[in-house]
Amino acid sequence: MSMKKIKIKFVGYDWPGFYPEELYFYRLLKKHYDVEISDDPDYVICSIFGTEYEYCKYPQIRIMCVGENYIPDFNLIDYSISRYPINYLDRNFYLIGCADVVDEKKWKQLETKNRNYPDQFINTKTRFANFIASHESENGLRGDFFKELCKYKRVDSVGSYLNNMAEEDKVTFRDDSKTNFQKQCKFTLCFESTSHEGFITEKISDAFYADTIPVYFGSTNVTEIFNEKAFIICRGREDFARTIDLIKRLDQDDGLYMEMLRQPIFVNSHYPSELEKSFEEYICHIFDQPIEHAYRRSRVYAPSRFEQYHLHCLDMVRKNASKKNILEREKALIKRVLSRLK
Repeated sequence: MSMKKIKIKFVGYDWPGFYPEELYFYRLLKKHYDVEISDDPDYVICSIFGTEYEYCKYPQIRIMCVGENYIPDFNLIDYSISRYPINYLDRNFYLIGCADVVDEKKWKQLETKNRNYPDQFINTKTRFANFIASHESENGLRGDFFKELCKYKRVDSVGSYLNNMAEEDKVTFRDDSKTNFQKQCKFTLCFESTSHEGFITEKISDAFYADTIPVYFGSTNVTEIFNEKAFIICRGREDFARTIDLIKRLDQDDGLYMEMLRQPIFVNSHYPSELEKSFEEYICHIFDQPIEHAYRRSRVYAPSRFEQYHLHCLDMVRKNASKKNILEREKALIKRVLSRLK
């Protein structure tokens, strides 16, 4: 039996080297449908990079798939795949960042990971802790915690932010270098860029995959997914002292450390596979229904005026960009002419 053909267009994915296979969403689409990327689509898959609200130009069914801490506007889109547990009819799916990564094998393997480490496993931990970030977090929390913990012992920072390592120690999420580095460490600082309820990225799951104890700051619902006995939670700046004292106790007592390392990762041990099943059902629900029945956003009255406002802003941005380009070309021409007159 042939698969249903669907025509899609990606809007708002304007970063160098983007390819659709990066998206877990797209890989599942390919599993169930004959997917054609088209400039005359039936469905627009939109995100928030590039020209803001560009997807408003497309009247087709809009599905926002965004991995950042961004809450979708359901006046402008029909469905969303977001980092937030929004309960709004059939219009949002809460897909935590751990599950939506370039290579989800780490996430899937956490479900069957053997945590029965032998006592001598502690000898593989040749480094105290690691910190991997490209920028500071909201309110400067993760940078300040890193500096406080460094007063006790050196924390190896191999990201671009607060880097204290040699060039050859750089790591990337696109190969095994990050995992291999974290495996050497007893602890991994997993501070989210912002503390918003539901926003949980791959930082904590990558730490679990690398057999290191996460030190987590971020969403409070993290303990609904991950076993709170298996990692350390920092609840904010006022909790720095307690958190660091706990890290010290575990660092100085191999028995206590191994006890935490052996704890089950998930509250529900089948969470990854159940999440994947629910996500596939959500996607199929959108695309299996007739196109005329799949619209959810209101396209009249106030939402329509709201959309027209964004289209007007887009038009003004394009016109201003065009004027700027003309001005830059005229400046370059005048400069060349003046250089020849000298």
